[in-house]
Amino acid sequence: MRIRSLIPAYAVILSLAVTPIFAQKLQLAPRVRIGQIFFYRIDFRSSRNMRTESRLASPQLPPTGNLNGSGLLQVEVVEANASGFRLKTYYSERNPSPVSPQASDSQSSLAPKADKVVEVSIAADGTASRFKGMDQLSPAQQFAWNDWLGRFTASMTFPKGGVSTGQKWEGVEREATPSPIAGLSWTKKYQYVRDEPCRFSDPSASSRAKPSADGQMCAVILVRSNLRQASSPKNSTPEDYKLRDLRTRGTAAGQNETILYLSRVTGLLVRSSEDAQQSMDAVVALADGSNQVHYNLAAKSQSEIFLLPDSPHGGE
Repeated sequence: MRIRSLIPAYAVILSLAVTPIFAQKLQLAPRVRIGQIFFYRIDFRSSRNMRTESRLASPQLPPTGNLNGSGLLQVEVVEANASGFRLKTYYSERNPSPVSPQASDSQSSLAPKADKVVEVSIAADGTASRFKGMDQLSPAQQFAWNDWLGRFTASMTFPKGGVSTGQKWEGVEREATPSPIAGLSWTKKYQYVRDEPCRFSDPSASSRAKPSADGQMCAVILVRSNLRQASSPKNSTPEDYKLRDLRTRGTAAGQNETILYLSRVTGLLVRSSEDAQQSMDAVVALADGSNQVHYNLAAKSQSEIFLLPDSPHGGE
């Protein structure tokens, strides 16, 4: 009888011990309001090496390419409701190409160029649509802007019940960039590593980042992504290639490592870094097998994103 009488007591103790664990789960999706404005600095470097082999004249594609730059992105929330929000962004360059000291117009050439406006709607699940103004951006600027958007909305795909320190989970995301290889998707493994003080970009300081003045804490999320191919290497033709009477075969692979620092208060992206490597080996030909072109591509990129310290990152 004594043993039985202890069971309810142990049940109460265990429930008290378990409850705080569940209470620590966080909803880290961005919580924004109409009229809110904040600023991000984006630094990026990427390189591409492409080799082509063809019996015909080589396609008009550069064999190598490098994208390097730093930009400032002003983000304004123009709509916000339970189904998502709409953003209006202003992109400007912050590292114009250096000029010779003898150049008489050096001062004017260093002046920042006019901002380029891009708008986008974000659904509650992180899906982006209704883009406006993307055609104004150069390839390098599109690379940087899309990089920012992907990481700004990354937390909107997290488990709906919230996440807690130490938790691991996985997800799959279809690769939407046009490619001669069909059936590509990213397998992503997430880990909520720890909490640490948020640090913000401070271009005027000697260090790259400084702690938040209000002592705000950030959730540190590690994301390891691998590019998977569902199509056969012997026949990897996408539907749009078939419509043009083309056939493709080949393989694609990639690995990305991303670190996200997300405000525990607002869910906003505060800081992020990413290292990415991708490769593709593909043959494109007409349906009868003629006019083959062999592409071999290797690409690498590194990027960092910082919320600037003057941004209203805190609570309401």
